[in-house]
Amino acid sequence: MRRPFSIAACLMVALALATVSAAQTVDEIVAKNLKAKGGAEKWKSISSVKMTGTFSTQGMEGPMSLYAKRPNLSRQEITMNGRKLVQAFDGTTPWMILPDSEAAHEMPAAQGESVRTNADFDGPLMDYAAKGHKIELVGKEKVGGTEVYHLKLTKKGGSVEHYYLDTESGIEVKRTVDVDAGGMKQTIETELSNFKSVDGIMIPHTMKQSVNGTPLAQMNVEKIEFNAPIEDALFRMPAKEPVKVK
Repeated sequence: MRRPFSIAACLMVALALATVSAAQTVDEIVAKNLKAKGGAEKWKSISSVKMTGTFSTQGMEGPMSLYAKRPNLSRQEITMNGRKLVQAFDGTTPWMILPDSEAAHEMPAAQGESVRTNADFDGPLMDYAAKGHKIELVGKEKVGGTEVYHLKLTKKGGSVEHYYLDTESGIEVKRTVDVDAGGMKQTIETELSNFKSVDGIMIPHTMKQSVNGTPLAQMNVEKIEFNAPIEDALFRMPAKEPVKVK
């Protein structure tokens, strides 16, 4: 006589099938996102990016330049009222030059760690499993009037980011991350819009940032150059000048 298939066994099978299905769904969503942005193969043919445009915050606006180079080099320059801010990562050290200062110094621990974990040239979604990241499909939501997939990304080091992808196009419309600012938790939200194709790659030309729901800044990209020659020295922290003895 056959033993009846227990309810517990049924639940275990259902759970296993649901887990497999969810994993497949996540991979399909990520694949759709990469395809919508031009495809992984196309992006991997790019070795460097230079973006120029404007940065505005608190009623002020000025020129902005962003540089990135494989595998994880980055630099941004923002000038406001003739005062320049530089933030960069040379693959090892996150550093900055504050306005009205000619001296470069390492970023504070929390800020530097954020720059370090976000320095991946390809972004965390591409080849996420091979990088040791995990992605969970939280569900479908609305961002403005757009239906999106909400993905929770847990990076290999443990930091968590949230991505919101248009269910129709696959394009990323928002991402959020919680950061530690002097012992206080802050949620940084970035909205991406005004996507345009540049050499077959879809790039957002407008990015708005808010902190804990309060608008902070907006970046408007005017020009993008792929595979522009950029020397590694641009990303290195300048050596401290010796103290002059009077």
